[in-house]
Amino acid sequence: MIIVSDIKLKKYTVKLKRPFVTNLHRQDNAGGIVIAVSAKTETGIIFTGYGEAVPSLKVTGDTLTSIVAVINDIVKPAIVNQTFQTPAEVDEFVHGLIVFNSAARVAVSEAVYDIFARIADLPIAEYLGGTSQPLVTDYTLSISQKNQMLQDADGIVSRGFSALKIKVGGDTIVNEIDKIAQLNHRYQKIHFRIDANQAWTVAQTMQFIEMALTKELPIDFIEQPLKVGFEHQLKALVVKSKIPIMLDESVFNHHQAFQYMHETAVRLINVKLEKAGSITEAQKIFQTVNDFNGQAMIGCMIESKISIAFAVALANTNKTVKYVDLDAPFMFDYDLVSDGLRLDQTQLIPSNRSGLGIAQRSFDVI
Repeated sequence: MIIVSDIKLKKYTVKLKRPFVTNLHRQDNAGGIVIAVSAKTETGIIFTGYGEAVPSLKVTGDTLTSIVAVINDIVKPAIVNQTFQTPAEVDEFVHGLIVFNSAARVAVSEAVYDIFARIADLPIAEYLGGTSQPLVTDYTLSISQKNQMLQDADGIVSRGFSALKIKVGGDTIVNEIDKIAQLNHRYQKIHFRIDANQAWTVAQTMQFIEMALTKELPIDFIEQPLKVGFEHQLKALVVKSKIPIMLDESVFNHHQAFQYMHETAVRLINVKLEKAGSITEAQKIFQTVNDFNGQAMIGCMIESKISIAFAVALANTNKTVKYVDLDAPFMFDYDLVSDGLRLDQTQLIPSNRSGLGIAQRSFDVI
């Protein structure tokens, strides 16, 4: 049992090592909100947990301004001095206050789960019922011209990454295939994951698939080829495609996961905390994917190690996770916090301390 006593926020901006460019937007800096939620137990001991919210105007609709306003003006006045038995109860309470604003909600959720894990004296993955194991992530190549993409890939592959996520949508299908074919020729043991971010039509997607199959390109899946709102066209595409289709921006919650897996035969879902709005909801999405005998990718926005640590914990808790796309912290020019999750070449290594393993001093210096 906890009684919430305070919420504090800090904004951060960190330059990215190189611009992150998708069909939806360009990002030169990482920026977000780190939240510190304090609560006391029935014995009077105060614990503080940490979470993170990042804006994504084209996906979640959140901005830095809206995140701060929602937490300070809506959540904080309602939640302080309230008593909760479980973190899931907090998630339900916060969702009752605000329907959308998933980034703001998940920051609170993460911080509260961190508190309960600290009280239990367990690392966050073990608190969720999993194990704290290192994960290997893929790495994303932004939309760029062919020569720039090849140059970027050289640096990434030399660091040991064996799966490349390719952002597409900024060129013709023929040129996109040519880029991937050249990457495949250069790195013959690399697998590719294609992310269109809603850039294509059914016809363009089928053209890409046919050309990719002809060239025998090792592609794991094509992610979100169609615009949100065109999911009714997915079933014909999924049935015809010999390359698996994954949904991302179409799925924020387990209701949508159920709907599209039922109606379209899609069996791959990209689960992101910043979309789900809470750890509790993310777990429900994973359960829905499992119910359909599907598979999931654990993904992220451009988030720091704070939020990514929760994603790692979820991946270590859910057997439906086949793919890991948690490369964002590797893109930061420097680590936002020095403790907690560690980065080692291609690996994300969880802390063995309770909760996230982040100390108060790390929050203080952000």
